Parts: sequence; C-alpha cells; structure tokens
Amino acid sequence: MTTQPIDFTEKMLSTTRIHEGRVVNVRCDEVELINGNKGFREVVEHPGGVVVLPVLPDGRIVFVEQYRYALGHHLLELPAGKLEPGEDPAVAIARELTEETGYAADTWEELSCIYTAPGFCDEKLWLYKASGLKEVNTHQPDDDELLAVRVLTPDEVKDRIKRREIVDAKTICLVQLALNSD
Repeated sequence: MTTQPIDFTEKMLSTTRIHEGRVVNVRCDEVELINGNKGFREVVEHPGGVVVLPVLPDGRIVFVEQYRYALGHHLLELPAGKLEPGEDPAVAIARELTEETGYAADTWEELSCIYTAPGFCDEKLWLYKASGLKEVNTHQPDDDELLAVRVLTPDEVKDRIKRREIVDAKTICLVQLALNSD
C-alpha cells in the first residue's frame, strides 16, 4: 500500500521582528494551516554552523571544554562554530578546528547535517570527521570565549556519555555517527 504524501506547508500571513542580535534573530509569524486554522510560530533564525570530530593518529578524539553561560556550567564538546554569512561549511570547519584546538587536518569527511531544534529554530549544523591531525599552533579561540583542549579515547568518550558527563546534543550525535560507522 502506498500513501500519497500530504503537503502540510503552512502559509505565512504576517511576520513581526522581535529581536536582532549578534548570533540570532527572533521573529513571530502568524500562519495559516491547510485546514484553515491559524496559529503563531516563534522562530529563532541562526546562520548555521559546523561540528567536527577530530581524530588523532593514535585514535584519540580532541574535545574542548568551555563554560556555557546559558546553562551556568562547563560542557565537554566537540569543536564547533557558527558560519559567517555565505560561508562554505568546509571552509568554516577547518577554521574552527584550528582556532579552537590548534590542530589542522589532512582528511575531512562530511558525515551528515542536523537541525538542532526544528520546532522553533532554523539552525542547521554540518557534521564532519577530521583525521591526519597535526598541531599547527596553540589554539586561539574567539576573543569572547575561553576553551581548554581535552583528549579522550573512544572508550572514554562512550563512558562519559553513559555517565552523563558529555550531554551536548551535537557532540553525542556526531560521536554516534562517527564511531558507529567505523
């Protein structure tokens, strides 16, 4: 039995800008559903970003630890960063890896992309695996962030996820993709 796809596309009737910021913009749209009902959608607009799982020659994985103000505590995460307007994700990921960790990679593999919170945000993240790492300098994060580089074995990573010491969604997603595809 084949079912015909249903087009649930909502029609925007009006939009109101609520906030324009450095990282995100927020708008509220009035929409009409295909059944004629109306509703409101609050949308966080984000330029998108990149995340990398950097693998050292010995198989260990490079992470960064940083304080996340919105949460009020530190997180252990894979290196990641925001796209500049019109920037190619393949360019952004090489920049972010070097800025955040001090490493460059010989080999890049784009594994997938994900939407982080599609119920209210348009942020899309490109997920990469990097290998053939070589240290090129000490990491130089953006002026408004402080990072510490941490290196873990794949078993340590899996264990920290199970113990809820690694709880960042983009990190868990990419770890699962990369380590389960090998």
